[in-house]
Amino acid sequence: MDVFAKAGSTDILISLLKHNSKMYVTELKGKIGKGSMSTLNTRLPELKNQGLIKDEQESKFGGRRYIWLTDKGQKVAKHLLEIEKVL
Repeated sequence: MDVFAKAGSTDILISLLKHNSKMYVTELKGKIGKGSMSTLNTRLPELKNQGLIKDEQESKFGGRRYIWLTDKGQKVAKHLLEIEKVL
């Protein structure tokens, strides 16, 4: 649960939900639009450890990484989006 108190965590999950697709890390950073790339690179492993996202490294194009929500991550992101709407 600590991961949700950290900067960028909810933004990552909600952005992945809204765009409903795999995204490159740099593309995700552009969609979020705030925070640093180092914050993003710190949060992604934390979210992955919680089972909320998965990633895949490409073998071509410089080894870019795709990120997407797991089923669990989609459920959590939907709840976060509802909370965001209420607030």
